Amino acid sequence: MVNTLNTQRGLRALVGTLALLAILFEATALVVAEGHAVLITRFGRPLRADIEAGLHWKLPWPIDQAQVLDMRRRVYETGQTEMLTRDKKNVIARTFVVWSIGDPLQFTQAVGIRNAPVEAESKLDGLLTNAAIGTLGSHDLSALVSTKPSDLQVDQIEKELLAATAPMALQSYGVKIEQIRLERLALPKENVTAVFDQMRAERRQFEAKYQAEGEQAASKIRSEADLEAARIRAKGSEEVARIRGESAAKIAKVYADAHRIDPELYRFTRSLESIDKLVTGNTSLILRTDSEPFSLLKDQEKTQK
Repeated sequence: MVNTLNTQRGLRALVGTLALLAILFEATALVVAEGHAVLITRFGRPLRADIEAGLHWKLPWPIDQAQVLDMRRRVYETGQTEMLTRDKKNVIARTFVVWSIGDPLQFTQAVGIRNAPVEAESKLDGLLTNAAIGTLGSHDLSALVSTKPSDLQVDQIEKELLAATAPMALQSYGVKIEQIRLERLALPKENVTAVFDQMRAERRQFEAKYQAEGEQAASKIRSEADLEAARIRAKGSEEVARIRGESAAKIAKVYADAHRIDPELYRFTRSLESIDKLVTGNTSLILRTDSEPFSLLKDQEKTQK
């Protein structure tokens, strides 16, 4: 009987101890999930922020209290803001920013716990608007809208926006800005005509440039063609002169050979060639028959007799 009572008391003590340890564990243990942080406040004052996932510890309530913060990235789109460029052109810009909590303690002190994301984005909106006004005011409209790729500086403008806002956002609000992009650009109605005129002027410049390059290329082609034609004509003339010279030399050689072999026959054939050139079907001549080359006629007459 006594042993039974002692056993029951031991079990009750063990159960009570385990229950007390479970309550103490529940009151002091913290489990931080991935992508989150836990802010520990002591008597309402921020003490520390546990950002590493896993098991952490704190003093039991009401000494320490824990607030869970979402450390994951968020995307915020600003409203449409009208601003002035360096060349005095009004543009309507809309940006979006990728942000997260960079310093939980600073974030809580500057923004608070209740509606923290909404309050943080409200503060970011003013910061981004001021930075966009200052940054776009140092660039011409052609850096945002142009038909020339070399004039566009959108990437540079976005880098300048990030450099102008990220340090201040982290220092003042504990917000880490990771990326800023120009989501949309629009123009007021009064500026649309001016932009179109500018685009037409740029297109006319391209047209004039291409025409000048085409005319230059055509002139070069014509000059090369004329030079090649002159070279071909000169070569042809040279070849004709060479052929004529060779032919004349061959003819002269034939005549010389004929004269050397039979001088009388040579004179006879030359006389016939002269008569053939001088006398046609309608030619009437009164000449002495003993003169060359008509002496042949006289000789022929004697031969017939």
